Formats: sequence, C-alpha cells, structure tokens
Amino acid sequence: MRIGINAALLGAKQGYRQTGVSRYIGELVDGLGVTKAPDDKIILLGRRPGFITDAPSARILWEQTGLPTSMALHRLDVLHGPMHVVPILTRVPSVMTVHDLAFLRFPGQLPGNRRAFLVAATRVSAHKVDRIITVSQNTADDVIDWLRVPEEKVEAIPLAPSSRVKPVSGRSLDVFRMKWNIDRPYVLSVGTLEPRKNLPFLLRAFARIKDEVDHQLVLVGPEGWLTAELRQTLNELDLGDRVRLTGFVSDEELGGWYSAADLFAFPSLYEGCGLPSLEAMRRGAPVLASNSSCFPEVIGEAGVLIPPTDESLWAETMRELLRDPDRRGGLARRGLARAGEFSWRRTAEETYRVYTEIGR
Repeated sequence: MRIGINAALLGAKQGYRQTGVSRYIGELVDGLGVTKAPDDKIILLGRRPGFITDAPSARILWEQTGLPTSMALHRLDVLHGPMHVVPILTRVPSVMTVHDLAFLRFPGQLPGNRRAFLVAATRVSAHKVDRIITVSQNTADDVIDWLRVPEEKVEAIPLAPSSRVKPVSGRSLDVFRMKWNIDRPYVLSVGTLEPRKNLPFLLRAFARIKDEVDHQLVLVGPEGWLTAELRQTLNELDLGDRVRLTGFVSDEELGGWYSAADLFAFPSLYEGCGLPSLEAMRRGAPVLASNSSCFPEVIGEAGVLIPPTDESLWAETMRELLRDPDRRGGLARRGLARAGEFSWRRTAEETYRVYTEIGR
C-alpha cells in the first residue's frame, strides 16, 4: 500500500504553523515507520521548505492543484490530509484529521478570511473523505453535530506527549535556568497567542495574586492572530517583569520550561486535544486547566479543572496551589501517570488501521 500524507506544514518556519499540526505530522510519521507493514510505503507530499510551506494562500492553491498531481505521480492507494482538507478533484481513498472546530464554535476569534476558508474546506472535505479522524471524542462529537456527517465515519484517535519535548533535570536544568535568566519561580502557559487561549483572562487572574506570591507568569508560544486584546491587557495591568513572553521556543527549550514550572495554567476556552496539558503532565508540571471541551476527557482527575470564565476562582485556585507544594506534588504524580496512558505508537497503530480499512 502506498500511503501519501500532506506534509506541507512539516517544513514550515518557526511560528504557529510549526506547533500543533506540524508536531502531529512528525510524530505520526515516526510512529508509522515502525507500525506499517514492511512492504507499505509512506510518502510525504509537499514537505520541502518553500513558498507552499510558509505562504497559506500558496499552500491552499497547491493542495487543490499540485497535490493531486503528486498523488498521481506516486500512484497512491490512500491519502491523509492531516489538517481539515483533501483535494476536491481526487478519487483516491482518503482520510482527514480534524483537530478542532473552533472556527465554527467561536467564529469571532480568528481572522475572517482564515475562518471562511476553514469553514468551506472542512465542510466539503468532510463529506468527500472516506473517514474522519479526530484527536478527542469531544471533537468527534462536534464533527458529527456541526458538520452533519454519519457517526460511523468519524473516529477519535488521541494524541500523546511529544517524544521531542524531553524532561530536563539536575545540572541541565540549572544550565537552562541560567540561559534564560530565570531567577524566580513561575506559572507557565504554552500555546499560540490567539483569542481562544483566553490569555487576557489569565493575566487578570494572575494580577489579583501577584502581591501574594513570588511567581512570574510565563507565556510560551509564537505570535498568532488577533492579539490586540492581549497587548491592551498587558499595558493596562502594567505587570512589568512579573510577566514574560518568550515567543516561539524549540522543543528542547520547551522541555526545560515545563520541567522548571511550579504550575501549568491552561484556561483555554476550547481545545481539540489540549496537547500542551499532556506535555506538561508528562514533564512533571502540575496542571490547572479549563473544565470545558476536551479537558475532562484528556486530563481527567490528574489536574484541577475549573470554569474558564470565573476570574476570581482562577486567582484563588492559583494562590492555593502555589502556596501548597505538597498538593502540587500530588498533582504532578497523578499527571505523570495519566500522561503515560497516551502514546504516539498507539496513535500510529490506530491511524494505520484506518488506512488499511479504506485503502485499495
């Protein structure tokens, strides 16, 4: 079987396009390498860096024109579109992954042109493909409800903490702290800077307790879109050096940020999988997250889950956790055990099974 994967985002430059979906493609490909049959071939389409990897309009055009040409040249048996879209003009059996439907559930939280494309491409592709993979059951339910596709066409296959984000400890952690000039404990949040991450809310909750704790609030992640409210909140609160924005960091550095954090805070309004929360648990950081969307399913009893709309409760909970190292230690142990239940090997095995079910 010849399996083609649209890997255009795998070659993207540093930024938000090199985070979630790019990580998903890379980990999936690694896993498929050890789970596929020996005579099967995995073909990465559009992987070479260039204009299609970093210019969204060029990539969209290529996906409907150049990608079908590449598919024909490689005589594919199966095509996998890892982000919401497959070519309209193809008869090759295909599967697509839907990571979330935030663009339908929160339409005002991303640019209009981006939303318009995602709505159209996802709806058309969802009814064309043979199977839809989602990254959580919560997203599977959304796909069935919002895109009106048969339940039997949709399958939830969870993701896992990245093997590329490694724990850092001992002398290596001391070196990491010196490199980044970390001189005080901190609360960590990781993700692309965009409205649904609810970061202005987190800033306001942190501002309520800043005089009662020694911690800094560190926001790790690349610049996304519609960040005006975030910038305005930063200016209004005037938290000075109590807040730190790192921008995009490498996987190696991300492991250090997780490992040294006293608390991982993730107040996102909506996530498909909430992968940073899994990564945080795997690296030993206690997790405080929203009780919405996928979080109850993914984190379960391993973290503290509260509404992402109650600012005073978030402030109170952060204060209590930061003052109670024993409770944080218990959360860290439960989180580590919970994260161990997820693996990219399992993700690859279940995805490969889908390929074999729809392939020629």
